[in-house]
Amino acid sequence: TAHDVILFSLTNVTNVFLVNLAVADLIFCVTRIFSIVYKLRSNDWPFGSLLCKFSAFFKYANMFCSVFLLAVISLDRALCVWRPLLIKTKRTLFVARAVAVAVWTLTIALSVPYYMNRQVYPDENNRTKCSIDMAEGKSANSYLYWLRFVCGFALPFVVILVCYILAGFGIKRTKLLKKSRSLRILVILVTAFFLCWAPYHILQLFKMADKNSEKLKPWLRITRAIAYFHSCVNPLLYYCLGVRLRGGFRQRLPSVYSRAIVDVMEEEPNHKDTTRSQALSGL
Repeated sequence: TAHDVILFSLTNVTNVFLVNLAVADLIFCVTRIFSIVYKLRSNDWPFGSLLCKFSAFFKYANMFCSVFLLAVISLDRALCVWRPLLIKTKRTLFVARAVAVAVWTLTIALSVPYYMNRQVYPDENNRTKCSIDMAEGKSANSYLYWLRFVCGFALPFVVILVCYILAGFGIKRTKLLKKSRSLRILVILVTAFFLCWAPYHILQLFKMADKNSEKLKPWLRITRAIAYFHSCVNPLLYYCLGVRLRGGFRQRLPSVYSRAIVDVMEEEPNHKDTTRSQALSGL
């Protein structure tokens, strides 16, 4: 029920991010109905200018919000492993909600240009198109592409990759999980993101270089479908992540906290001022 979903989102920091991720995916799936009708009508848009603009807005809002939340979750995982004492005091529901609000604010700001530039206009076959009018908006189309490539793929992917590499090294270093199963799940998350979105952005690069290439059109449809499929894959992957890792982190994080404190206390008698900071910084 809706009440259960709200409670689920309020009981755990990670759940706050996951519920927001699910909301973004749900909005995306609902608004894709209009695009499906558009394609079934041979690219003839019947819903008017406002829905055309909002369809584009929600399409890219999902892309930005999803990838930003994935980056936030990856950063959260890395901090849980490398800074357990900091996480114990600062990782609160209030902070998680504030981060979620910041993500949505940034998402809306980055999606507004797609709303502003999307329009309906007749093509040469007298069909109503819902797109950027290439005859009038070549510079806008180029700008919007680089916006979604840099902010919606390249930079977040670097953050995700670095954080999960650090988390993987941290798991091995602290022996937080005895088996490599959790590390494999982290690798799957990064791989799924890359495999779903990289082909789309790579072909968009080729499209920018050669806008009139007919060979790219069928491949663009395929890569777009794969990128959209990422919204379906996300819930399954994070369900597996939650089931397999939640118990491990709950059982072992207290031991990490206590181990860190013991290390500090053992070294304090000889080097009370300097060694303590070194021990804490090495957690």
